[in-house]
This record gives sequence, C-alpha cells and structure tokens, in this order.
Amino acid sequence: MPTQFQTVEKWLEYTLDDLRGNLRKLKVNDTGHLLASVEGHLVAAAGGDVQKLTIAYAAYGKFVDMGVGRGMGAGIRKRDSDYARIRDERGQLRQFSRKARPFASKVIGKQSFRLSVLLSDYFGETITANIQDALPAQVTINL
Repeated sequence: MPTQFQTVEKWLEYTLDDLRGNLRKLKVNDTGHLLASVEGHLVAAAGGDVQKLTIAYAAYGKFVDMGVGRGMGAGIRKRDSDYARIRDERGQLRQFSRKARPFASKVIGKQSFRLSVLLSDYFGETITANIQDALPAQVTINL
C-alpha cells in the first residue's frame, strides 16, 4: 500500500500535467511564461504525513482563467495616444476580445475532489489495518 506522501505526490504530478495540458489545449501561450510558471510543492512531516500542498502559477493566470483584464500596459491613460490605438471610443479592445479560458478553475475543482476521495480511501484502509492489528488473535467466550 502506498504511503500518504506517495499518493499525494502522484496526484500532484497528475494535476500539474493536467493544468499544463489545459494551457496548451486552450492555446494560452502568449509568451510561454504562464506555462513555465505552473509548479507544485509538497511538504511532509518527519513521519511522512503531508503537511502542506501548494499549486502555484503566475498571478495573471487568474485573469486569463476568468477572461478579464484591461489589456493595456501599465501607465497608459485614456488621454494618451496609445489608448486610441488599443481601444475604441466605447473602451473595447480593437484587436482582441476577452473570453474566459478556464485552464485552472475546473481542473483544480475536479482534482481537489479526486484528492479527497484518494485520501479517504487511504485513511479508511489505514484505520482498518490499525484496528486489525489491535484486535487479539484469539477471542475466548465463556458461557
């Protein structure tokens, strides 16, 4: 039976691959920075139990996931000439329209549920094994 750490480590590896696969499938690859920033960390205690699990990616990935954002560089104001180049008179982007590309929200929701199922199975088997070990080998009933 794999340990808790091994179970969570395998889950993390699969989830990160799923996130990266979604980024490629949804073609969220403007500069490659978001794809390169997807990483996970796993911290275990001395006994081998998982203490902390972290999945991280670049902050702007959340805006890509939701389909929001200004679409302009920092410091560009409405009165600047760059604003007219990027936006029309109603403030909408000329070249690109924003749409949500949920590369993370669906995957993390689905995989969090899957992790809870895996860990409940793990702890169920662990508790059953501990109870079996604690029971005496032979039970005598006197009538």
